[in-house]
Amino acid sequence: MSYHSILGKYFGHASLRHGQKIVIEKVLEAKNTLAILPTGGGKSLCYQLPAVSLGGLTLVISPLIALMRDQVDALTEKGIIAARLDSSVDEETKEKIYNQITSGVLTLLYLSPEKLAEPSVVKLLRSVAISLVAIDEAHCISEWGHSFRPSYIRLPRLVKSLKPRSILALTATASPQVAQGIRKAFAILKRDQVQGSFYRENLHYDVFIGTATEKRDRMLDLLHQAQRVPAIVYATKRGDVEMLAAFLKQSGINARAYHAGMPAVARAEVQDGFVGHQFDVICATIAFGMGVDMPDVRSVVHYHPPKSPEGWLQESGRAGRDGKPSHCELLLNQNDQFMLDGMEQAKKPSRDAILAILQNIFSQGPRAIISRYHLSTLNDISSELLDILLVRLELEGWVKQDGASWMWCHLVPLRWDDSARQRLLTGFPKKQQVVFAQMLASRQRTNLLELAEGSVLKMVKMVNQLRELEAGGEVKLKMSHSLIHLHIQKEPANLRELTDDVLGVFHQHTEHNRERIAEVFKMALSRRCLAVSLAGYFGEKLQSPCGHCVSCLKKSRSRELCSEEVAEVTLDELGQLQALIAEKRAALSSPERLARFLCGIYSPAMMRYRLYAHTSWGMLERLPYDDVLAYTRAQLV
Repeated sequence: MSYHSILGKYFGHASLRHGQKIVIEKVLEAKNTLAILPTGGGKSLCYQLPAVSLGGLTLVISPLIALMRDQVDALTEKGIIAARLDSSVDEETKEKIYNQITSGVLTLLYLSPEKLAEPSVVKLLRSVAISLVAIDEAHCISEWGHSFRPSYIRLPRLVKSLKPRSILALTATASPQVAQGIRKAFAILKRDQVQGSFYRENLHYDVFIGTATEKRDRMLDLLHQAQRVPAIVYATKRGDVEMLAAFLKQSGINARAYHAGMPAVARAEVQDGFVGHQFDVICATIAFGMGVDMPDVRSVVHYHPPKSPEGWLQESGRAGRDGKPSHCELLLNQNDQFMLDGMEQAKKPSRDAILAILQNIFSQGPRAIISRYHLSTLNDISSELLDILLVRLELEGWVKQDGASWMWCHLVPLRWDDSARQRLLTGFPKKQQVVFAQMLASRQRTNLLELAEGSVLKMVKMVNQLRELEAGGEVKLKMSHSLIHLHIQKEPANLRELTDDVLGVFHQHTEHNRERIAEVFKMALSRRCLAVSLAGYFGEKLQSPCGHCVSCLKKSRSRELCSEEVAEVTLDELGQLQALIAEKRAALSSPERLARFLCGIYSPAMMRYRLYAHTSWGMLERLPYDDVLAYTRAQLV
């Protein structure tokens, strides 16, 4: 069948969009291709249609489990054989998928990057012909992008080893710098980069400058207008999300809150309720939106400004996917800039934290086992920055990832009689039989790292034996708390010099992110057409201004940000601070940690020790982070 016939038969479309057509034709010609198509630009069809047309197996690599699930369900309904492999798939389903791969009946296989990195998966996929590998969210490969994922760093090598007919990298937002990095990683020629327009005529951009009270009033007025809901209201902090949802409810607007601090079940219920039009407004952090395809969002309101032009474009792009006029409004003031800037500076780890992480890695001998969770929470460094540190060590030849395992194992017997247990253990060495018998008798999880006496080789051998035990069908392994195995390729001559090098990298990242925040405010305050400014950031030149944004309509707005005066530290707060220091909490032992706590900035240590429940949490969040940090440095001398 021609791809035109497939388009109508399976996907119900009479024609393709211009960008889609070019991408699909390049893929069918076996050209490695980069498709930069904005949110709502129909990226999924760019690999689904060629998958059916080419036959054979197409791999789709995506970090979004919800998207994978939804697309597999939709394709199955269309009569296309598709499956997904991710952490939520059980053994029985996985075996069925493996059989579909080897028998050649599977058309599309969706994988997470982590799943593709598993040796057994790579070995299986190398044994079959791969027609196409599509890498969704390809910007995640760049540590200078807005959503870096370390698992993407290894994708070029893994994908190349599969010898696919062609590679398709897809993203909704990529600056020229990020696009160049993607092309280099996947051997894509510049002429095979297809960039759709970032301009969407139906989106009307507006900017409002005012105090917090004025911003709330403006948001309320906007949402009361005709054709302004369903709407998404984005805020930076979880507390603000809940406050805004409560404010809107009290004002007669049916709203709900959504953020990462909510239980997964509650988040899913709120998301499904919004998509199902059970309420009009969802107030959310940027945790909401990825992989959610809702065509009739009429407004996106940024109660707090986005942290980058990429975020502004991507989050605003969730409005008006049905092509109808939709409103995107940015509410801001000087305090917002202080807050976003402070949050970026607060993320930067201290020198002591970096040194402690490096000492942990390089003190273990030729092989090291690390827990991302422990390194992150004990040193109060975000998992994002910890990942950048580990990737930098790997790229610069200090370490090489050499497998993964689990810290905890709960060995659950499916039969409890002694004879069944004894039969299970037969064939294992006597020492191992004793260990496994103790694990079976215990109703608690066992620390595998302690059991292996910290040895990587012992742990690998033990896990393999446990897998053998489980294969007998009478016990179940429940693993938790992932570990990374590292092979130390060279030892640093001076750990403190390496610490300074890593600190310099993080300083670059902090400054890079602060520049992107500044760019958002620069665009918002400029008299230049907002659509022209946003498109220009991504290297696109619009032929003419949009004609309907705040600048084109010449709406009156100040070119200077208003700011609200905040009260200085009171004597009562000073007393609370001194009492807090007297508690001598390890999680608040440095000026940086204490400043994050006082500013109410969620961080790994705050989460691990539940410090957000402390009565003094966020006590000084009204002040800029820099001011609070200077204060804590003076107090902890």
